[in-house]
Amino acid sequence: MSTEAGEAAETGSAYPSSWIADVALRDGHTVRVRPIAPGDTAALEAFHNRQSAESIYFRFLSPRPALSAKELRYFTEIDYRDRMAFVAVLGDAIVAVARYERYKGTDTAEVAFFVDDDHHGRGLATVLLEYLAAAASHRGIKRFTASTLPNNRKMLNVFARAGFEVQTRLEDGVVAISFGIEPTRESTAAVDSRERQAEAATVGQLLSPRSVLVAGSSAPGGLGRALVEAIHAGGYRGEVTMLAPGDAPDRPSGHDTAPAVPAGDRSEHPGPVPAPLSRQVPEGIDLALIAVPATAVQEVVERCAAAGVGAIIVHSAGFSESGEQGARLEDALVEVARRNGVRMLGPASLGLVNTDPDVRLHATVASGRPPAGRVSMLAESGTLAAALLEEAERRRLGISTFIAGGNDADVGAADMLSYWAEDERTDATLLYMRSSGIPTRLVRAARAASLRKPVALLGQVFLRAADASETRRRVEALTRQTGVISVGTLEQLFDIGRLLADQPVPQGSGVALVGNSEGAVGMAADACRGAGLEVVDLDGTAGGLRNPVNLSYRAEPEDFAEALGAVASADAVHSVLAVHTPPRMVGSAEVASAVLEASRAHPEVTFAATMLASAEVPRIGDGDHGVPVFAFPEHAALAIGRLAAYRTWRESGRIEPAVVSAVGLNEAADAVVGAALERCGAEDCVRLSLPEQEQLLAAFEVRMAEREVVPDAAAAVGAAERLGWPVAIKAASRDRRTRSAAGGVAVDLNDAVDLAATWERMEGLLGESMHPAAVQRYIERGVDAAVRIKRSGGGMIVEVGLGGPAANLDEPQLGILPLSLADAQSLVASSAVGRALSDPLDRVELVGVVHRLAQLAEQVEEITLIDADPVVASVEGAWVADVSIEVAPAEDSLTVRKLD
Repeated sequence: MSTEAGEAAETGSAYPSSWIADVALRDGHTVRVRPIAPGDTAALEAFHNRQSAESIYFRFLSPRPALSAKELRYFTEIDYRDRMAFVAVLGDAIVAVARYERYKGTDTAEVAFFVDDDHHGRGLATVLLEYLAAAASHRGIKRFTASTLPNNRKMLNVFARAGFEVQTRLEDGVVAISFGIEPTRESTAAVDSRERQAEAATVGQLLSPRSVLVAGSSAPGGLGRALVEAIHAGGYRGEVTMLAPGDAPDRPSGHDTAPAVPAGDRSEHPGPVPAPLSRQVPEGIDLALIAVPATAVQEVVERCAAAGVGAIIVHSAGFSESGEQGARLEDALVEVARRNGVRMLGPASLGLVNTDPDVRLHATVASGRPPAGRVSMLAESGTLAAALLEEAERRRLGISTFIAGGNDADVGAADMLSYWAEDERTDATLLYMRSSGIPTRLVRAARAASLRKPVALLGQVFLRAADASETRRRVEALTRQTGVISVGTLEQLFDIGRLLADQPVPQGSGVALVGNSEGAVGMAADACRGAGLEVVDLDGTAGGLRNPVNLSYRAEPEDFAEALGAVASADAVHSVLAVHTPPRMVGSAEVASAVLEASRAHPEVTFAATMLASAEVPRIGDGDHGVPVFAFPEHAALAIGRLAAYRTWRESGRIEPAVVSAVGLNEAADAVVGAALERCGAEDCVRLSLPEQEQLLAAFEVRMAEREVVPDAAAAVGAAERLGWPVAIKAASRDRRTRSAAGGVAVDLNDAVDLAATWERMEGLLGESMHPAAVQRYIERGVDAAVRIKRSGGGMIVEVGLGGPAANLDEPQLGILPLSLADAQSLVASSAVGRALSDPLDRVELVGVVHRLAQLAEQVEEITLIDADPVVASVEGAWVADVSIEVAPAEDSLTVRKLD
């Protein structure tokens, strides 16, 4: 039991320890948010005593230079239900406090905030408002009120920016504020925006420091020395300070002559455990690079945090990648960093690169030095990160920023995507990630980033074989729902990057091909069609050209120039692929020049080239504008096709996530689940009864095929007469996929004799497991689909596939929540059911069912499983013919932004 929990228990209240979380603030630093506890009296008193008289007056609307013992007890001893308070803590000090008190017998509470004078402008009040609103909703409160002075602009701005519909009025010189706290699209968007801003600020601290500290050995061959050498060799514009264990203080001048560390030695730190750092960490350092043995890292991080270092990169290895002991060290390291408000990249990070001419930071010992450009890169593997930098240099791929994440214990891909989405120097992002899960924060960040610019992902799954299949399908769902471009090889990842480094995203799927070899151009056309591109019919354009354009082996550079200009001018052409095959395999600089000039003349068209005589030349052009050269046309076609598909996704606007409503928003659903949970007792979960299933689905406008629960054959016949023939009989215990009497399912019963005989046979086979049985109207026309939603790996997944006996014929398609309507359309269309319902109009009703079931699972957090099988779908409608819904008491956690 935590200290806070124990102290709360003494007051008779259960301390909600699951509500403790670390949050990134507007400036990129972190703060710990937790419920207040009785043991906080001293810290709260110290907090109050630090504040100015004006701030105290704004908070209490009266002078209050000190808090009495009675007030301190009142503020810290709460019931965590009708009276709630959160504190924001750095180290052991409270830096902000917020609380609500419910008006007795109502669903309204008064709210108040108090932020430390030294921490204004960091977004603390807004974060605490988000936590208070989530906690209040969890306790059935629906509305907040507050009172403040008209000149307390800071507090008024907090409410204005929150995204709620705020009403204000002036009463006796005090502004009275009132607003509902149930999530809306606007408030959800505001929270997401603040989260993106905080994540971006974190990465900005890492990439653009004005001063850098290197903590590590300065001996020749030491990693610390090698990092300093690399930083100076890269032309860093800021100040570099080195602290070496046991060595004299060193402020390198940039002219050191220590040899570079061999590539094979850079992930470890040779030599014995060093002495402590030679002197204190200077104040005001923006970024610290730590390259000491794993067991010494925590002490260095603590000293950096105490000195106010902005951000930290841990290059040291020996953490979670090395086993259980290293994982414990890593957990402790993250705890220390976050508790003290510092974000950390790594451990086992190879570092980062920022080519911004105002920064020029090469904080890595990797030897590759690609040119400055407009593509950002993330690699989670240190060894592979070094190879990627070298390959980017070889291919002349211009880089804006590069990050080698290492273990991603704290700062991760979500933070980086939020930064790159807003970075003016970045036009596209390339990711190499090792996947063991897909946190919701990453899904949200990927959606937001892909809306702004292309993101390409090469993901690898390192799991047991039993887990790998589902994780791979989750990665596929991530790319399908977020617009991230999935690639299968490093070659394809670089192909995307090379195209985006110089050319725009294709505005459509229309492609034109120009070449001087019928065979090569024909292969290119086939490759384009295979990549989802449309080889445009150009008959009737200037010059009477047809597409593909075969100029023959006699073609001169002038012929290429004329043809390229003509096809690029066609409205239906969005990309052009030039295929040059010289008869004697001798490269032609003049043809390359023609391609480059055509691209310059048509900047809205995406150009690529295959110069078969110049396969080792990665790019035409030496300045800011260039055309990528691919070894083979199918490589270019695949890259263009993926980018064209990305443009279609982005323009569809389908990434709008469903708004997650507060628990209990839908009173009908809340009542059904509450009644079911009362039956749980010692059970972890409970299956809803047939009437409860129908009520819950009806609340979300999901249609079930009409059915009646009946006790015997005579009642079954009567039910069939009311429902209309044909009907189906479904036993309480049944196998929905065999559809046999022995399995508890009989379908397409057309008269009373058939029904009675079937009932008797089933009851003889099943005995008591027959009851309670149901008679259901049989849906004769349609395709049987299965929709399964379950909690798995900390999130919710959605599976859509064939239902009934056909379910074993194909693996279902997988999606992840939140699931927008367009996501549901894509999920159904890409499944076996989508192939069976080939006409999109036939899928409309099923898509609606999938989307509404996803909303049900998302909004009612007690649901652990929805298994709708079959859902009979056709152009006429979609009916759930059978369903199983399980619920369990929800974890006492809040749906709020927090660090993973």
